[in-house]
Amino acid sequence: MRRPRDKRSWDEYELVSNLKSRERFIKNLESFGDVRVAIIYPNSYEVGSASLSTHVLLKKFNEIGSVRAERFFYSSGFSKYYSFDSLTPLDEFRIWSFSVHFELDLLNVFDILNRFSIPLKREERNSFHPVILIGGAMTYFSDVLLAEVGDVVYKGDLSEEFLGCLSSVDHRMSREEIVAAMTTKRVEPAFSNSLGESVYITPDSVFGDRYLIEIGRGCYRKCKFCVAGHRFGRPRFRGLKDTIDLMDSVSPITKRFGLVAATVTDYPNVEEVAGHCIEKGYELSVSSLRLDSLSSTLLKTLRLSKQSSFTIAPEGGSQRMRDAFSKGISDRDIVKALELGRENGFRKVKMYYIFGAVFEDSEDRQGIVRTAKKAKRMGYSSVTLSLNPLIPKPGTPFEGMPMESIGNLRKYEREIRSELAMEGIKIDFESLRESQIQFALANIDKERCRELLGYVERGIDPTPILNKYAEEVNSKRKEWNKHGKEEYSGR
Repeated sequence: MRRPRDKRSWDEYELVSNLKSRERFIKNLESFGDVRVAIIYPNSYEVGSASLSTHVLLKKFNEIGSVRAERFFYSSGFSKYYSFDSLTPLDEFRIWSFSVHFELDLLNVFDILNRFSIPLKREERNSFHPVILIGGAMTYFSDVLLAEVGDVVYKGDLSEEFLGCLSSVDHRMSREEIVAAMTTKRVEPAFSNSLGESVYITPDSVFGDRYLIEIGRGCYRKCKFCVAGHRFGRPRFRGLKDTIDLMDSVSPITKRFGLVAATVTDYPNVEEVAGHCIEKGYELSVSSLRLDSLSSTLLKTLRLSKQSSFTIAPEGGSQRMRDAFSKGISDRDIVKALELGRENGFRKVKMYYIFGAVFEDSEDRQGIVRTAKKAKRMGYSSVTLSLNPLIPKPGTPFEGMPMESIGNLRKYEREIRSELAMEGIKIDFESLRESQIQFALANIDKERCRELLGYVERGIDPTPILNKYAEEVNSKRKEWNKHGKEEYSGR
């Protein structure tokens, strides 16, 4: 292992070393293989440590005797990129495995490759370059750009099939032989019944030092804007005994747990798990709550876990919008959820909304304002709204729908802010610039992919080309407005 010789590299080395020193592994993972695999989460350490994909890959890859897999995370301030497991520089690894779950993380993938002078287009790489392997949630629904960058793009859940391919790799193989060994004939994403859990805990994760347990994957709700219900496979859940046994086995190390699923309240055994946490004195948090499935038992558990706030997702401001989104919830469901929160001692609530669909009107947005004011009248001292513009995604029923223009979205944002300015309600709007970039990256075609990669390789800010592409996509989808708006008008 090369030790850093300059101050910048030494500062980076120290930062990684300090973060590593705060980790607690549930079980020691030993790796002695000759095939070095870098598991790269292209976002911050705090975000990547909260993603169970990091934990599952680290465990499963290192269970292959011939593989030595180590973790890396993205930072714009990094230049050497030291492993979080052995402080080995990234350029000493033969296979670079990127786990890409969000469109904007692709820009971080490009930045890492550029920093090491690795061509972004796979066909331009030579035998000395590492093998670029790409997996993650984006492969389920949008892999056009991934296919241009990745030497190997693996679609879907980690499977025994792929682990078998990786186990066949020998460190003496050429780059071309490694790519061939890891390439499967799979066209559709793989789906697995194997669910993940934490390998390590750290106070520096966005979820804090909680032991995360994936209790479900997939979603049967099939909300029209969401990829999970349409592309992540049928719903599958972890058994109650397995969940409770995991908690009890880890309790000597930590009594703080987080349940992870597309919708935690759809887990058939959530009441039993909540009750077990109350009985054992465990702290519990959840990744998501379906507001029409809330119960006093679950909210009591969250309250006993020292949580002062809970989160619900009405999504649509009006019943018309919720019906258009196929949310399956009513105004009464929202009020009931807010009442349950107050009955269980919560004084803070956060509500997620999607706004700015091209078929939305001002009356729909007024519904967001009315619900926020109603929550204040019910006695909540803090009401936070998180508002995100609708980004039509491939693989959903909204595929082919245009995204509302940035100009109109800014107008709607100003209107909502002005309506709630004197109400003591906090409003968080997702960056409209980043939303438009997400839309462009999710819907990009092959021709624009290559143009984009050319810009990035030359060190040119890709934002203008992505904004231009988003406008082009919307222009091509104008025909949708003639028929789509009628379908969702509902008035």
